Amino acid sequence: MPQPPATKTALTVAVDILARRLVSRHELRTKLAAKKLFPPGEIDAAIATLTKMGALHDDYLASDVARSYRSRGYGPARIRMALKKRGIAPELIEQAIEGTDDGFSFSTPRDEAADARDEDAENAFSALRRKAPQLLREPDIRKRKAKAVRFLVGRGFSYEDSIGATDRWLRENGAEEDDES
Repeated sequence: MPQPPATKTALTVAVDILARRLVSRHELRTKLAAKKLFPPGEIDAAIATLTKMGALHDDYLASDVARSYRSRGYGPARIRMALKKRGIAPELIEQAIEGTDDGFSFSTPRDEAADARDEDAENAFSALRRKAPQLLREPDIRKRKAKAVRFLVGRGFSYEDSIGATDRWLRENGAEEDDES
């Protein structure tokens, strides 16, 4: 006959949580505190133990989330918001958005801010291309452009990147505004 499980500690519950998915220190602390089974000192000790063991990596989580959001067509503002919501430290958020967290660079030294702007503009253009079938249904060019810009800004891209990507997309689709009044 099976024996009843022993009383779980904050550490064992934390390990169970991490076994399901990667979470930040903040998320783990919140989840453990929500159970109302453990005193704050035990929660802090569990997080310290897991950090020391290398099981908690907010930097890895931040870069993974940023990469995932980028691949789904989201911009820096939306990525920043998602990481902040998960309790990631501001410096790790900026590293993840800039892509400097990997430590690998095969290019010559350049202006990193310019590289980030170029990447954001390219990501905005890619997101717009995926949205193209719905946008092309709008016959009015001005409305089409406004919808495209709203879509990109809603995805977290800057207004400048949104305008640039929209103009490029309109040029490539032969739908420039010839009748500007």
